[in-house]
Amino acid sequence: MSGYRLKLTAPLEARLDFSGITPAALAGLGPDEVARKPVFLGNRRVALGDVFEVSAVASAALVVSGDPRLDGVGTALEQGEILVEGPVGALAGARMAGGRLVVRGDAGESLAAGLLGGRIEVSGHAGPRLGCALPGERLGMRGGLVLVSGDAGPGLGERLRGGLVLVSGDAGAGAALDLVAGTIAVAGRIGPDAGRGMRRGSLLLAQAPETPAPGFVDTGSHDFIALLLLARRVPELAALFGGGLSGRAQRLAGNRLAGGEGEILLLQ
Repeated sequence: MSGYRLKLTAPLEARLDFSGITPAALAGLGPDEVARKPVFLGNRRVALGDVFEVSAVASAALVVSGDPRLDGVGTALEQGEILVEGPVGALAGARMAGGRLVVRGDAGESLAAGLLGGRIEVSGHAGPRLGCALPGERLGMRGGLVLVSGDAGPGLGERLRGGLVLVSGDAGAGAALDLVAGTIAVAGRIGPDAGRGMRRGSLLLAQAPETPAPGFVDTGSHDFIALLLLARRVPELAALFGGGLSGRAQRLAGNRLAGGEGEILLLQ
């Protein structure tokens, strides 16, 4: 399957809904057919060719010019690869079930919202509410792997139900809000109120939280074989914390105010 490069002819003048434009959706189409694919630019329906210069590439990937107003990139992606050369707007990778989304820049609000599977890599920063629930849904991200090389905004992992999120930089306030299950790992600092409403799941930290949400109980330091097994299965986790994990961590259990059985692990 051959891929396509979509190069913006100018910076976007309004928000563009890119959802539905995936390698599978373009498979078997010629450049002229791809250029006629409809998208919404603001409240106007336009053709891809009105906004992008379309050209075929030898690889199977879909390569796209980035823009902070480019929303919904990788929505419902099930297979294949999308490479964005630059930033993306809101809802990148929303409800993605498979494949790979690579963003060579920053990502806007609600990255990986409702993620079911696949892999998302962001070389810059991520905006608020990474992995959150989509409108009208109770649960957020339920599977997959998200790697952020920069910082993550407030509300990281809000209502996360599964999967693994790795953040190389800092995280804003309210991380792991109402976390149901899954694992979030942050190599940098983490803002106040982490773990409010947390029911299960794990928040792995290299540094103690600035001010954790009330409701956590310090249970002391322990050896966690599960941490070593996870790092072996996901080498990016070990790399996040300098190339290896000892398996030992101080465990804060909670959030007890929400009847939770989750944990904040301060790696040692």
